[in-house]
Amino acid sequence: FHHPDQTMLYKTFGIALVLVTGCLLGQSQGKATLTKNGYDDFVVAISPDVPQDDTMIDSIKSMMRDMSRVLYTATRHRAHLRTVKILLPKTWKYPTDQTVSGESFQDAEFRIDIPNNAYGESPYTQQSTDCGVPGDFTHLTPSYVKDGLKYGDKGKTLLHEFAKLRWGVFEEHGYPGDDKFPLFYLKTVWTEAGQANTAEKNFCVNDDIVGYEQDIVTGGGCSHDTSGVPDGNCMFFATQDTKATSSIMSLPYISTNVNFCDDGGEEYLHDPDLPTKQNLFCNGQSTWSVISANDDFKNNNNPTNDTITNTDPRFIIIGGEEQVASIVMVMDVSKSMTPDFNDAEVDRLTAMKDAAKRWVKYDVPEGTKLGMLPFSTSTYMNDGFAMTDVTEAAKNNMIDKIDTLTVKGGTCIATGLYQAVVRPELLNNQEGNAILLITDGKQEGRCDNSYNQAKNLLVRKKVRLITIALGDAADAEIEDIAEATDGKSYFVQDNSGPGDFNDAFTGSTTFQPADTISNTDMTIYQHTWDYNKTNPNFSVLDFFDVDASIGKNLTFRLEIQNGNSNCKSPINITLIDPDVTGRYDYQFSCSKTNFGTYIQKFTDLAKEGRWQFMIKSVELFESITVHVTSRSRADNDEPIRTQCSIKTGQQALGEDVFLKLSAVADVKKGNTPVIGAKVMAYITRPNDNGELPPLELELLDNGSGADVIKNDGIYSRYFTKYTGTGRYSVKCQVIGDQDTQVNDGFIVSKDFEDTYAKAVPAQPGAPICCGSNALSPNSKLSNTGNFTRQSAGGSFQAKEGDLPKGDKFPPSRVTDLEVKNMCSEPTLSFVSPGDDFDSEDLVKSYTIKFSKYAGNLTKETFDDNTVEELSNDDLVGNVTLSPVKGGSTFSVHLNSTKFETGIVYFFRMKATDEAKNVSPLSNLASARCMPSAAGMVVFSPISLMLVLIYNLLSA
Repeated sequence: FHHPDQTMLYKTFGIALVLVTGCLLGQSQGKATLTKNGYDDFVVAISPDVPQDDTMIDSIKSMMRDMSRVLYTATRHRAHLRTVKILLPKTWKYPTDQTVSGESFQDAEFRIDIPNNAYGESPYTQQSTDCGVPGDFTHLTPSYVKDGLKYGDKGKTLLHEFAKLRWGVFEEHGYPGDDKFPLFYLKTVWTEAGQANTAEKNFCVNDDIVGYEQDIVTGGGCSHDTSGVPDGNCMFFATQDTKATSSIMSLPYISTNVNFCDDGGEEYLHDPDLPTKQNLFCNGQSTWSVISANDDFKNNNNPTNDTITNTDPRFIIIGGEEQVASIVMVMDVSKSMTPDFNDAEVDRLTAMKDAAKRWVKYDVPEGTKLGMLPFSTSTYMNDGFAMTDVTEAAKNNMIDKIDTLTVKGGTCIATGLYQAVVRPELLNNQEGNAILLITDGKQEGRCDNSYNQAKNLLVRKKVRLITIALGDAADAEIEDIAEATDGKSYFVQDNSGPGDFNDAFTGSTTFQPADTISNTDMTIYQHTWDYNKTNPNFSVLDFFDVDASIGKNLTFRLEIQNGNSNCKSPINITLIDPDVTGRYDYQFSCSKTNFGTYIQKFTDLAKEGRWQFMIKSVELFESITVHVTSRSRADNDEPIRTQCSIKTGQQALGEDVFLKLSAVADVKKGNTPVIGAKVMAYITRPNDNGELPPLELELLDNGSGADVIKNDGIYSRYFTKYTGTGRYSVKCQVIGDQDTQVNDGFIVSKDFEDTYAKAVPAQPGAPICCGSNALSPNSKLSNTGNFTRQSAGGSFQAKEGDLPKGDKFPPSRVTDLEVKNMCSEPTLSFVSPGDDFDSEDLVKSYTIKFSKYAGNLTKETFDDNTVEELSNDDLVGNVTLSPVKGGSTFSVHLNSTKFETGIVYFFRMKATDEAKNVSPLSNLASARCMPSAAGMVVFSPISLMLVLIYNLLSA
């Protein structure tokens, strides 16, 4: 018996990485371009899961006009929306103005989709914790788009999200019950009488806040602790009597609030000491300071223009049922594709042809337009085929053409790309569409076109490039062009089996018109076995889980790699259902006509539970791959799905700047978070000394390190274990069990829910979700049961100069330091960083200091020897300050005699690794033991005591 959860996964997880750019330095911008004070080609896309409602289009136009008006005011007359494209799904029938030219739902700035229950109907933006880095997308629901009454001015609501998406700023308000970003905090000052503390509301505004409190669970008045701070269920409602004019990132629904806060004076005052996301992640900078440093405005780009009198954008309707996917396969037929002309002595030509034939035969959707252009030193249109509608009849002609490809000469990759765009038989200079490039070599000799010519043409024509690099020697330039065109890159190792090729070919359709989620296949199992070529007897017993969210269109696919030869003996396949009452026996003989592929589809709903399968063969093959998919069990239910990606950035280390990567897996049921899953990324790395097993990296949803918000279904971790320059690729596997749950969001009182929304900018209240944690004590949870998902994405090229020499990566910053139970047994805890960012490797030491004065714990004062440092002698029990594994929680009890009753103490820390790399200072935590009126001491919750994130400008 064998199940691929350990070492054998390296074959299953040979490739994957959705390349998402967004550098910390010199970061990329959103898709829209800003010139002469106007944003052009801003895309608002509607999901195919949203039923057609023609009135929504007018609602979109209205809200985007409002946003453009507010944008012009808030940017001080420097920007507005000039053209907005509304991308309709293929499921809608509606008159359009233009054809699609590269736009897709997966790539749109604003996406209108089914709700994420953690946020309810409120808009939110998915982004990283890196200040100034653009977000991924803004999620809007159909209900929000059509009904704006409970959200106040939708123009300012959308600008609140647009600022996070475009410029990488953050909220300037707290969240009820949030440990890291509390809605109420205890402000501490020193007077002649000693320490004085007052409960304050956590909003960055430039005027007094007028409003009232309400308990979001009971609907009644708020409860307070003895220090006077409202508890975690308390919401504050600012009314229109508040006359603040900034910041729009704090209370956007206040009618007078139309500006971003600014460091430059009193008019739009910014408070860098508030415990907000903006202060923590941007080191105390105001939002306008970060926005001004963006490429949109720095160096006096797009200066103030007071002459613009009409900020209404022009709307362009695109998409709808007329969308057609057009792909050109640009295939390398140079001599290096044959064993006699490459160092690996591998027949890459046959492997490429076999994979392309399987893809055309079994996977390309009918209705797609497909063309092929072979290339070596030149291009050979006569050996390819023109753009053709994919039908069953056309597939045979395409396969015949692929089958006759032969090698011809050298390698001119750019010429192949250039000709695919300009030739009349192919893309014919039309905008949009995609090219699938498959190559193993480097551009050489005198070619008709350069890489720059090809790249500039593809960018100008908005043609996405999807690259499949065969072997380690393929030119690094191809990934650069894929990145420039917002495409994808894949890497297929030599002799890696058909599974890797299939993933890469499937990735070429990622940006094509999407189907509804209920009609989307979910990969629940994939694995490749290499044969021992000296032993023809092969047998395997394994299993896959069909969970409650899937079961329709269950498909078991087996692929043989044997050099495209006919099988001499049949392969025996047995499938056994979860009740062990249904047994399905099949025999399969591979041949040149079926391309070694056997597919068994179940027309009835598959039984929920664990399915077993057995495969037996008495013949020698190079490999066998099994791939199992299924769809949503019911059309009105949403399946569990995952998307695997890599986020690329840069890390400044001294005077040098190096590559910074994080692996990310988004695990959702529909759009609602799945929490408590075990998520593993399997990363293949370059190695000059033979085959290297993939790195296994557990991704976490803990709100620390690379992860942004705890329990939001997005699992992530930084990757630092490089083996040198070359191609890196990753796949993700998600395993759910009885402890895995769906986070269906916050439960509030019925009266509250009928009146107010769940999250910012709920009128007239503060947000509920999501600050540092998408899970609250009142969240509704449902069990998922056992399930598995797998996801492939692409590859990434690390070049010379991208990687540091030696150990240069510091531990990540701790952002969740907290101290509780000051009156009984004080407990200090945090999620430990790793030796390199948030790796599992131990740091060498923690340095934890405390003081009555927050000013003693700034960057300038923290290392002063007069500031008291915790030692092992200050701990209770048989514990020490010895570090724990990165990503796990460090927790110790403190000696309560160290602390005076009634006094607020501040805590801060840093971590140091073996190479003496030091993390940035942590968040500033605070706590006190408060005496009660009867003379007894009581506990004051730390969730209401994280205060004065002091002097983060220097952190």
